[in-house]
Amino acid sequence: MAAYGYVTVWRRVRSSPHAGMRQHAGTGRLICFCAGLLAIVVAVDGPPDVLADVSLSAHMVQHLLLQLTAPPLLLLGAPLGLLLRADPRWLPRRILVRLLRSRAVRVLAHPVTALALFTVVLVGWHLTPLYNLALQEEWLHELEHAVFFVTALLFWWPAIGVDPAPHRLSYPARLLYLFLDMPVMAYLGLAIANASYVLYPHYAAQLTPWGANALQDQGVAGTIMWISGTFTMIPAMAVVFLRWLDDDARKQARAEGQARGVRQGEGPGPADGGPHGDHAPTTASAPPSRSAVP
Repeated sequence: MAAYGYVTVWRRVRSSPHAGMRQHAGTGRLICFCAGLLAIVVAVDGPPDVLADVSLSAHMVQHLLLQLTAPPLLLLGAPLGLLLRADPRWLPRRILVRLLRSRAVRVLAHPVTALALFTVVLVGWHLTPLYNLALQEEWLHELEHAVFFVTALLFWWPAIGVDPAPHRLSYPARLLYLFLDMPVMAYLGLAIANASYVLYPHYAAQLTPWGANALQDQGVAGTIMWISGTFTMIPAMAVVFLRWLDDDARKQARAEGQARGVRQGEGPGPADGGPHGDHAPTTASAPPSRSAVP
């Protein structure tokens, strides 16, 4: 349903007669969104889910797909931006705008709130009895996945910065925002990897299909979290930095174009490109362009 809805909206924006609208429906965004949906399918109905009951490392891969892979890919698809431009009947623009401006969304989507929720859920669920209880109760396990996924979406929303959001971070703030999460992932991963006993009793009597005992598999799981957290945030920060440079270059090019238009407008009259000629208005009104996919 999500794929069908996204493709329908994407095609509507893509077929718009206005070039400014079409540029927001690039093929790269479609690929990113579909890849995010694929990551969810693999996480909840693929090998990680099959092995999650007997292997903490497989369970860790499942959770990291829901937290570090699927959310940023989905947000790179800019679903909210496409919905606002397409204005479909099943979700009119006025309703979506009202929702985005609501107090609840403004509070939950605030970068401080989003970072705090992501961190508290990540650390609290792994270092409390909740994790082991979720392995025994199916409904709690499903709730765990939903909580991980939703808090990850909130966390990545201001960091990706493609979709409209109640609070927009500057590029330096996005870099700091992503950097602040790296020590959390590293600490938690190392704490799990270096534990001298099995943290979750459910796995104590389990033997993985590849022959590792519960403590060895736990060490692998912690290492996966530590490495994944580091090698997800660093590329994300690199992308933000490159987008920052690209945005500065575009602003500089626009400023230079406007300056040339002003200089050309200093002639004796309209025939010579004066104040009432064509050059100044055309240059000044040129809309800024943005990449379809950051």
